[in-house]
Amino acid sequence: MKRTIKMKYMVIYPVLICALLVGCQINPSSPSARHGAKMIYDPVGKQIIMFGGRGEGKIVGDLLDDIWAFDLEKENWREIKSSSPPPSRLSPGLVYDPSHHQVILFGGYSSRGRLDDTWLLDLNDYEWEEVNPALSPPARSDLGMAYDGSNHIVLLFGGMCLENQRDLCDDTWVFDPESNRWIEMNPPSSPPVMYGHSLNYDFLNDKFLVWGGHMSKFDQGNISSAGYNDSIWSYSYAENQWQEIPPGIQSHPSARYWHQAVYDARLSELFVFGGDGGRRYLADTWFYNLETNIWSKHISEQTPPARIVGTAVYATDYDQIILFGGLRQDFSNLNDTWIFSEISGEWEQKSP
Repeated sequence: MKRTIKMKYMVIYPVLICALLVGCQINPSSPSARHGAKMIYDPVGKQIIMFGGRGEGKIVGDLLDDIWAFDLEKENWREIKSSSPPPSRLSPGLVYDPSHHQVILFGGYSSRGRLDDTWLLDLNDYEWEEVNPALSPPARSDLGMAYDGSNHIVLLFGGMCLENQRDLCDDTWVFDPESNRWIEMNPPSSPPVMYGHSLNYDFLNDKFLVWGGHMSKFDQGNISSAGYNDSIWSYSYAENQWQEIPPGIQSHPSARYWHQAVYDARLSELFVFGGDGGRRYLADTWFYNLETNIWSKHISEQTPPARIVGTAVYATDYDQIILFGGLRQDFSNLNDTWIFSEISGEWEQKSP
């Protein structure tokens, strides 16, 4: 009898210890706290798909390779198990390809350094497949990547490229999901080298929009130039041309990087939340209209806490923007889910 009781305690103690540790979940019903994850909206399944990131752990945190789905009808999370997932990573490029009902993943930061791999996630069976194009962009993380629904291609721009974390990219690449080929575009001019920027596709104007980002250049270990981008850069795939659009004289958000940004299809505007403004992390909400070059600050009754490297996505069928996780000013991870409604104009926290 004593032996049975002892064995029960041996099982219970590790569970209690696990429950007390930060980031440890027992039968989790929502994603663990993390930053650097990426999300897409799946219009077929009416759900949000999230992959990867960096969670809680010793010293710098554990890199993740899990997949989570947020049901927009039930407003709850569930974990999706997949065989042979890509290596764990944070801050990759992740987009939804509606033509093939799949997710396209490129790069990111792993325990082996920055990556240059391309993976496809079939949303019918949630199985991953690595593709090996003859040519690929150099390895990188903190890049900008977006899907062009008019031309059915993926655009990639910039990022942090080399292992010493001191070299940034200003190259422009296109991925063709039909042939699984990467093509370097080599436009005549480009935005400055940067990382932590946002890249979104504005289908109303058939333009890609880059905003924000950390611009730095290192020469023999010393910073020769640095700053945050506060200009909009638009890219035309048809013309292979970048164009800088400096902020107007009206009010506009302060320059920043590692913010959360999505294209709001209902308003045909760019939506921006939070980020690192240099002196502090931010919790402001802004909208940008490309046709008028006007920024508008949005005030809500409540707002998510300030953060960087969270992940956000626009759910077209619901006129909602979903925000998850990120990093606080004290370097602790968040695991909160917020929804911004275009109908009410308000933020609402859904979990935890």
